[in-house]
Amino acid sequence: MDKKIFSEIKDNIGIVWLNRPEKKNALNDELWFGLPELIKELDENDEVRVILIAAKGDTFSAGIDINLLVEAFALNEDLKTNAKERIEIMEITKKFQDAFTTVAKTQKPTIAAIQGFSIGGATNLVASCDIRLSTKDAQFSIGESKLGLVADVGALQRMPKIISKGLLRELAYTGKTFDGEYAKEIGFVNHTFDTHEELINGAMELANEIASNSPLVMRGTKMILDKGEELTSDQSLDLVRMWSTSFLSSEDLKEGIFARMEKRDPKFKGQ
Repeated sequence: MDKKIFSEIKDNIGIVWLNRPEKKNALNDELWFGLPELIKELDENDEVRVILIAAKGDTFSAGIDINLLVEAFALNEDLKTNAKERIEIMEITKKFQDAFTTVAKTQKPTIAAIQGFSIGGATNLVASCDIRLSTKDAQFSIGESKLGLVADVGALQRMPKIISKGLLRELAYTGKTFDGEYAKEIGFVNHTFDTHEELINGAMELANEIASNSPLVMRGTKMILDKGEELTSDQSLDLVRMWSTSFLSSEDLKEGIFARMEKRDPKFKGQ
């Protein structure tokens, strides 16, 4: 397949594949800006209940393609800019940010399956997912500090809600690399696997387990969890009470109760 990023649907799981293994899935313009388009398509597809982001080859992603960085910001030996050019830089940066924000703001649960390297921009990307799984020897870093950049596409905003502030500051200040086992220890990844094959199988198993639940309830649960991070406990309780008032009486609730009574697996339709 020639496409460097593509999607497929398997058993209600929408999978986005990074497919540039010959370049360690470095995020060029096709991958970076093709990602939000595919994510949006899957998020709007009623057949899809969970979205999985994975990569072909031995590496999830070596981070931003340096050529993309040079071209996007017109980097050269003369870095003098005027006010108009700085506004353009701000707009370009927002375009880069928006790609990963699309992932963070899906209505459906998202999972990232990471093997090999997940460097810089790639760590920013997986931080935008709900759940992260990796191989034990996966290599992560917030490596922008070693590149002369402040990480500006989401890691510094999303990772404080995932790992402790002190650990995040250490990783961001140093730009050092940490492996999958350490990522699990600090709570950045949920589970680790010995091989890439086991990782993908584990990711699909988890995705199918989530997809077996009511898509209406998964949408509500994700919304309450996401919004709850910005609200007080009382405000979040108010929000979930309004959700339940609107959607508690549903066909899925009826199906769930009768399935439990009849000792069978429920067949939810999201209604």
